[in-house]
Amino acid sequence: MTIQYLVYDIESIVDKQLLNRVLYQDKGLADQEAFSLYIKKIEEEKGNNFPNPAFHVPVCIAAIAVDKDFTIQKIGLLGEEKRTPGAIVKHFWDMYNRGSFILVDFNGRGYDLRLMELWAFRQGIPIHYKHFDKFGVRYRYSDDKHLDLHEVVTNNMSIRYQGGLNLLAKMLNKPGKMETNGAMVQDLHDQNKIDEIEDYCLGDALDTYFVFLRWKVVRGSLSLAQETDLVEKARERIKQHANETGQLKKYLERFGSWAPWE
Repeated sequence: MTIQYLVYDIESIVDKQLLNRVLYQDKGLADQEAFSLYIKKIEEEKGNNFPNPAFHVPVCIAAIAVDKDFTIQKIGLLGEEKRTPGAIVKHFWDMYNRGSFILVDFNGRGYDLRLMELWAFRQGIPIHYKHFDKFGVRYRYSDDKHLDLHEVVTNNMSIRYQGGLNLLAKMLNKPGKMETNGAMVQDLHDQNKIDEIEDYCLGDALDTYFVFLRWKVVRGSLSLAQETDLVEKARERIKQHANETGQLKKYLERFGSWAPWE
């Protein structure tokens, strides 16, 4: 299978023990106490409860393999059968080091890819030298190796759109955020509801794919007719995945067709 684009999304939780050791080492707190104290602090200071990515642990990576004609070849979860953080990270970098595909994500430069690099550091995983080329994946002003849709849509963050990926997906009449959102992942994981996290992650990856297609229309790489055809093919691929795995059924229920605003 030849992959031209790898569209992916990551869900993560907090390493409470690491957070406690780094921020509250001399306080004599239990890990959960330290985590709760930290969350309260950032809610008061920043108005959100999203911990710094340095403390995050990847628990799910959904990936969509896309061919050069923009058709979906495969939808899946990284990590093979174990899907532990270590297995997930190793699978990602093994694929990346062997492949020559373009990474496609939403805010990947600010979060997803940075988290993967930090975990390569933590796990002692080598990253192919091409990753660090002057105009390689880490270079901001090129999309021929890494396409961060958050950056290209906002013109390299010159403006911030309220709603993020959810906004863009719903503009295209795709599900976007449903019952689950990123702020719920920690609690879902603590309750061992891994299936819900994986389903949510797959939905975000698919939303990213559909935003990616529309961006290619805007850039002149696809016509609207071609995009429409690709979206219908994707719907059939999602149905197949849902029948085989039981995942993405709610996503299909809310899957709509785009029409221009009149």
